[in-house]
Amino acid sequence: MMNNWKTLSLLAAVPFFLLAGCNDNDEVSNPPEDAPQEEQAENGAAETDEQSFPFTSFDLEVHYPENNTFDVDYEKEKDGMEASYQDDMDDQNLQSDEALAQMTPLFQELTFDKDTADDEVIKQVKEAFNLPDDYESFELDVDFPDGTEKEYRDQTK
Repeated sequence: MMNNWKTLSLLAAVPFFLLAGCNDNDEVSNPPEDAPQEEQAENGAAETDEQSFPFTSFDLEVHYPENNTFDVDYEKEKDGMEASYQDDMDDQNLQSDEALAQMTPLFQELTFDKDTADDEVIKQVKEAFNLPDDYESFELDVDFPDGTEKEYRDQTK
């Protein structure tokens, strides 16, 4: 009977360990106070605080030959901020505060807004992140503080 109790206890604990092990935590624990934050006003329009970046979400994926990828993800919401930075060519894989520290000076170089021409946005991002031009595909999804969502795409083939 005691042996069955131990087995049941162990089996009951396994899901908790699995859930803890699956934690893909890229949440930033110390976000900058002036980072933009998407908020819904009473009329449904988004309002923002004083901002240091021209967007509330930035998802960049650039694919290069030989399965090399450059991937930057940033999202700021009312309940927190998430950031990840992966550069296969420089063997960097940063999460959370480290990723945000890497991205912040690069994001501050960006001056585009929702009305900027697509080719100008792509040019600014390539220059800020010093991305080589030999990519196979360039995919950028951006959410602006007013709720506007934009996609920017480019391919070299």
